[in-house]
Amino acid sequence: MVKATYRDLAEFGLPLIGPESVGFAALVRDMEDRPQPFAAFPITDLDTAAVLLNQSGKAIIALAYVWRCTTADGKIIPSRCATLGSSAQMDFLSGQGGVTQDLGNFILPGSKRLITERGMFGNNLDVLPPETLSCGGGWISGGGGGPRRNRIKTEITEIELVLDFVLLEDGLCAGPDEWGLFDSLRGGVERQLETARDVVAALRNGASRGHVFELLLPLARSRRGIGDPGRGSSPLLSMFADIAIHRLVDFDDAELLHWFEQSAQSTPVPLHRP
Repeated sequence: MVKATYRDLAEFGLPLIGPESVGFAALVRDMEDRPQPFAAFPITDLDTAAVLLNQSGKAIIALAYVWRCTTADGKIIPSRCATLGSSAQMDFLSGQGGVTQDLGNFILPGSKRLITERGMFGNNLDVLPPETLSCGGGWISGGGGGPRRNRIKTEITEIELVLDFVLLEDGLCAGPDEWGLFDSLRGGVERQLETARDVVAALRNGASRGHVFELLLPLARSRRGIGDPGRGSSPLLSMFADIAIHRLVDFDDAELLHWFEQSAQSTPVPLHRP
């Protein structure tokens, strides 16, 4: 059996409960027994999994975690996962939306998630009433799962799960943040606001829609997302650009100006480190 270790953020009320901990099996059963908005992946091979408990008293807006596989020859192979990709997160960061009481845009206080090598499972029905299932709302997951052990040819001797970054609803960004998400998100929000202001100024000066598209194009090309904080890159920038381009196509002149004015006048959530 591969040895599994865990690095959590218990000091911020975000512990990871591993398979050898008392209560792990009961926590997993509780999540499995709750309704799922989509067909659930079969949850098997839990030897390296962990349950994340949100005991912080605040909603988790986004999180990132890292799996590290250590091979027999001492090589460390990382695999990164993040819950970034919903418009609700984009609206929250830019100050245009709050914490929604739905199934899974955010991890609400008191809720939990199962983090496995295949992805993240669970929803907010452990803290919300069952009728929430029919109320719609968005959904985010664990970013496509973790390491593909069958692709690693050398024997794996140890797997480590690291809770690398957590953004809470008060703007606190906890964790080692080896991925650089703090700078990416903060720079991305600033760049989004700057672009919205540039578009508003251009529209007020009679700019064509083609010119507005050119202003949005660099953001649309930022899909690479993480890892270039110097350019204000962010995993959510391209989403803002996609939405803005749709508005560019669908809205009349007055509606378009109003939408960009709202975006330009928003007050971002002040992100900060401990």
